[in-house]
Amino acid sequence: MDLIRADTQPISLDDFDARFERARPRVLAVSRSILGPDRAEDIVHDAYLVARQRLDQLRDASALERWLARIAENLCYLALRRGAMESRNRARLATEPAVSDHALRDLVERLPLRERSILVLHYGHGYSLEEVAGQLSLSYANVRKVLSRTRRQLYRQWSGMDR
Repeated sequence: MDLIRADTQPISLDDFDARFERARPRVLAVSRSILGPDRAEDIVHDAYLVARQRLDQLRDASALERWLARIAENLCYLALRRGAMESRNRARLATEPAVSDHALRDLVERLPLRERSILVLHYGHGYSLEEVAGQLSLSYANVRKVLSRTRRQLYRQWSGMDR
């Protein structure tokens, strides 16, 4: 399968693979500088997959290395945001009494599958609403509406309980 570059010459996936391997040290260096050495390899792999999938979006084939580095940067920042969100969630849960955690968990487990999935993917795993919508094959507006309604419902139920 050939894809068209901005200069109208096709670039094959094999050519992309070879050029990615040459650009790999820079992509790895960018990832290490943002996330550290432990998580950098995963980001490089993810950057490869994203770039290969979106190769048709590359306008200038001569800018491939910079484009790959930018994809890696974006993935690193996304990982940092998810990590920060998970840390905040863990810290918040650690400060609340175990009884209320158990009660809230029971309420979440009683939710219908769609509502529970949206809630857990967004708050439990840190996915953006756009990502949740894509994973569940729903529209962004629908995910946002369901999440808002579910939060209100859970809050009413949870706050009405004796803690």
